[in-house]
Amino acid sequence: MIHPEFETLLQGALDDTLTHHERERLAKLLAENREARDRAAELKQLASLIESLGAADAPPALAQNVLTQISHRPHSIRPLTFQRGVIVNKKILFGLAAAAAIVLAVITYNSNPPATVGTEATIGAAQRAQAPQIASSDVKLGDTSTQDVLQTEEWDQILKDQDLRTALQDENFRTNLLDVEYRNALADATLLRGIQTREFAEHMKAQALVKKLDEAALISRAREVSLKAVYSNRAFMRSLNNSPSLRSLFARPGVAQAVAKSSFQASLRNGIVDRGIREAGFATRLARAAKAY
Repeated sequence: MIHPEFETLLQGALDDTLTHHERERLAKLLAENREARDRAAELKQLASLIESLGAADAPPALAQNVLTQISHRPHSIRPLTFQRGVIVNKKILFGLAAAAAIVLAVITYNSNPPATVGTEATIGAAQRAQAPQIASSDVKLGDTSTQDVLQTEEWDQILKDQDLRTALQDENFRTNLLDVEYRNALADATLLRGIQTREFAEHMKAQALVKKLDEAALISRAREVSLKAVYSNRAFMRSLNNSPSLRSLFARPGVAQAVAKSSFQASLRNGIVDRGIREAGFATRLARAAKAY
């Protein structure tokens, strides 16, 4: 349980009314007590949230209702004097804070203001000194408007395609997709026509166990212009040279056609593929899709 003295010091820190001795006392409490640090972080977050909200009209009867509630409080509690000559009863202040929190929730629900916090509130010099130790203060509300890439319609279409799932299960294919030159190669219309030919698949089957592809020999053997373009593309050929598994992958019927599909090509252009592969839950989602479809 938080000691009343600490609550008083915290409120004073928020109001910037602490003496040098009180700031030292607060710093010592924060350093020694985890519960105190958590409480300080909560108040800091609340202050930041309140500051981020724009002006709003309070209900007409709010002031009168609050004054009515205050009038019923006992008067035996010793009041505290803060800077600027204002006398404030600490328990009354906490009651007002609770009421403000409720009003804030109502206003937020009804008017739905933007939840962006532009500045970060502080809890005086004492908390600034203890900032590295207050783990709870590092918690961020986060941007809830950012959608999980793996939940988009584009990614769902990719996972429903068996040939694309097969390709994405290959680690070398995924690694190459993170390279912008390789993605540009796969987006080239001439190259896409070349890798969809039976001739290309046959070459990949024949070269599946070869350590290095002879690009010049392949170009000279290619009968179609589009296939010559494939073997002339440095990024694409580099991937094939470095990975026998990729050569075997493109020898499979349907993989090249799947890569050329408009949905996958659009996902290459808008970054869905790149971001999806980087998502922490990608491997799990891919395995789940492999069982479901």
